[in-house]
This record gives sequence, C-alpha cells and structure tokens, in this order.
Amino acid sequence: MQLNPTRRQLMLAATALALPAASPAQAAWPSKPIRILTPFTAGGATDIIARSLATHLQAALKQPVTVEPKPGADGALAAQELLRSAPDGHTVYLATASALSYVPNVRKNAGYDPLKDFTPLTQFMTFSFYLMVHESLPGKTLAEVLAHVKANPGKYSYASGNSTALLAAAQLMTATGADMVSAPYKGESQAVIDMVGGRVHMMWTSPAVMPALLKDGKFRPLAVLLPERSSLMPDVPTIGEAGMPLVNVVPWGGFVVPAATPREVSAALAKALRDAIALPDMRPPADKAGLVLRPGPQEAFARLLVEQLAAYGQAIKEAKIPQES
Repeated sequence: MQLNPTRRQLMLAATALALPAASPAQAAWPSKPIRILTPFTAGGATDIIARSLATHLQAALKQPVTVEPKPGADGALAAQELLRSAPDGHTVYLATASALSYVPNVRKNAGYDPLKDFTPLTQFMTFSFYLMVHESLPGKTLAEVLAHVKANPGKYSYASGNSTALLAAAQLMTATGADMVSAPYKGESQAVIDMVGGRVHMMWTSPAVMPALLKDGKFRPLAVLLPERSSLMPDVPTIGEAGMPLVNVVPWGGFVVPAATPREVSAALAKALRDAIALPDMRPPADKAGLVLRPGPQEAFARLLVEQLAAYGQAIKEAKIPQES
C-alpha cells in the first residue's frame, strides 16, 4: 500500500531545509573535528562502513572525523545526544528507521520530533533483509510457503529481532491473509537460536546472522526486502519478483544534524557526505555487508523521512503494537 504524507508534514520537511540561514559572522566550516554518532555497537557491519566513510570524509575536509557508537533505545539515545550537541555541523547522526520512523510512532515521548528537530542531509544506505524460512515449512517459493501457511492458520510462527523485521512480517501477513504467530525477540541472535531449533519458522533477517542460518541447510532464503536484488545473494528474488504485495517499510540509514544548524553548513556537509559515499572504495565493504549505498539530494531524503514516518505508523497499527509510555 502507498501512504500519502500530509501537506503539513511535507511543509515541515521543506522548512527543515530552508532555515536558519548562515550569518555573515559565522566561522568557516569545518573548524574542528567532526563526530559521527551511530546507534550501533562497535565492530558490526554498519560500524565498519561508517568508519570507512569517516576516513574518506576526513581526507576531503582536512579535519579529524571520528565514529562514536551510542547504542540503546532503538537509536533514541544517539538522537538525543545529537540534540545536546552544538548545531554547528561538527556533530552528525547516522540515523536509521528505528530512531526516526519507528520510535516516534510507538513512544508517547521519544524526546524529539523526527521532522522538526533535525535537518536531513542525505540518505546513506538501505539495509538488505532476507526472508528466511525453516525446512519444516514446505514449498520452494514464497507463494507456495504462504499457501501452506494459509491452509494451516496459527500453526507456524515468525520471529523478529528488530522493528523493521517485525513490521515487514506483519505487513506481509496482513497483505496475504496468512495467519502466523508473532514471536518478537530483543535481538536477532536470540531469534536465530529458536529458528535453528525449529521453534519459530520464518524470519526477516539481516546478513549479519545469515551464516548461522545457512550453514546447515535447514533454511531457505525466499525474498529480499529491496527494490532490486542484492549482490550478496543475487539468486534471491525481491519480494515483488516473488509475486507478493510490496512491503513499504524501508530499512533506511542516513545522516541528520540538529535543525538549528546554519543552512550553508548543512548544505556543505551534505555535499561532502554524498561525495564520500559515492567513492568507488565504498562499494566493496557495502556489498560485503549487504548494504545498498543510496546518496542523494537533501530534498529526497526529507521526503523519505516523511513517507516512512507514515508507513511505519500504518505498519505498527497493522501489527497491533501498543504505544509505550
């Protein structure tokens, strides 16, 4: 399904790009080291590619660029840390859909407004999620598997280790009429244990845990949550190619700064980030991690934030996820 953002939301996104303007007395940027805040623990695939980007950005800007992991609360801790920093373009947040699309929809007070409090700079990447099924589910294609599930309502369950996996599965169930039991976990590694044990039967998973699922041949990848096939597993069809309704929650990652950052600084930082992301040296680590690099204009990223805030909100309703206090 396609959700249309409201006129007010689009105006908010446009305003974030337009104000405030730089003052004549503003110091040259960058004038000191730049911090990239991330919502991930150190050593993971996204942390590694963020550090690769930081190296290229440092060479271009002639200032040290460091990556500072701030994991916790689905990315909200890193978002709040960004808003406590000076709005001068020297602290930038590698945000994801969890922090800016999911959290504001499930928490009464996230501590920030995803459209008013940040200026979007550029999308960085899209995470690839693969739909893995246990061997106990018969069928070689996604259509065949779901046909069996529909013929056996409530017999099988799907695991989820993060917000995108949960909502993508819920949307697929709603769109196809399949009836599976939702089994949410605090992380993918915990879900994998029960997948291997056959206690859950389906899971949208990131490439990070796929080796654990594929090594013994008990699992089959049936689709990837991308608009095009991933180079990591090119034989796996997209969900559209698999003949299923499109899932419109996007597992995105991109850069934002505080909304009070001067416009000229935001524009310069956005350009520097786009140029660094587009370098050929960035492709190999991205391909290895199953990430699709997507640098683009500030305006396009601003539209994505509006659209995905609405898409995640709709998916949360379909998944019947209660709002947290």
